[in-house]
Amino acid sequence: MKQAKRTTIIYSRESLLAYFDGKCPPEQEYSIRLYLKTPAGQQAAAELMDTDIVSQLNRKGGIAGPTPPADLRDKILREIGQRIRRGQRIRTLSRIAAVALPLVFLNLLLLGRLYDWGGEQIAYQKVYVPAGEQLRMLMADGTSVLLNSETTLEYPARFDRRNRNVRLQGEAYFEVAKDPHRPFRVETGDLTVRVLGTRFNLNTSAPESTLLYLQEGRVNIEEHLSGKRRSYDITPGQLFEMNRISGRCSLLPNADTAAVVGWMHKRYYFKNTPLKDLLEFLERNYGVTCRVTDSRLYKYTYTINFNNESVDQILSAMERITPMRIVRVADSITIHPLGR
Repeated sequence: MKQAKRTTIIYSRESLLAYFDGKCPPEQEYSIRLYLKTPAGQQAAAELMDTDIVSQLNRKGGIAGPTPPADLRDKILREIGQRIRRGQRIRTLSRIAAVALPLVFLNLLLLGRLYDWGGEQIAYQKVYVPAGEQLRMLMADGTSVLLNSETTLEYPARFDRRNRNVRLQGEAYFEVAKDPHRPFRVETGDLTVRVLGTRFNLNTSAPESTLLYLQEGRVNIEEHLSGKRRSYDITPGQLFEMNRISGRCSLLPNADTAAVVGWMHKRYYFKNTPLKDLLEFLERNYGVTCRVTDSRLYKYTYTINFNNESVDQILSAMERITPMRIVRVADSITIHPLGR
């Protein structure tokens, strides 16, 4: 007897989103799993993953239609992985090969935009954050980067198959997505930071030094300033400092987390900070220009904390603790000795 040909039901985007979000009617779950085994189902899953990537990269703009559930890509890949394991238990080698081929195609379709499959040179893109602003970026591999004011980040539109390399000038906090097969590297010119999956703050803003604070995970730093390519392994809680003038590198254990990464929440901590450095901080983080009419004022230092204060509140605090008169006109600040 000739076997009847099975008819494949095509499911809508809304039905698939409901399935991966755990809101699918129980009577449809089995048939959706069967659908995901077909080329049409794999194509639909690929389009969902592509939509999820776009939604993560453009959250402000929004996407028409239902919002993709959290961790959509992980859920899709987990479903595919479960199907592979089931197939290995019940299929012969030839039948597994027949199923594996469309899966390879699916992975290429889903991830091809992230990798350099053709081996061609990938052009770097550049983003600059102006004074007084911050910017959070979600990169193609899932890595999150918060860029501080006056910071430049260069990155490829797609990471290649072996590495994830970016270039930084300024200050940024990285939350690197784990990928044991592709290390993540940050290059600053003076050093290279190599990580697999971790959280750290890297600051090259100061003219005399580069600072790296490791909050979680493990990183390796290779410095290029001395010409000797010295290497350092950093553990959580340590603050690495490289002095660009002397070439000396040092490690400070149990660093003050709040002082290092407080900028992420507009919390700033100063200890014996010279007036010149404090004014540079105001220019960088508030987008103002500062002028001192008497160089003798530079002898003053400040030990002071700010918690999301406005620039006017900071200037008022400076006037209370030092003998000076501060005049602000729009974004221009002039500092006079008291009495002038």
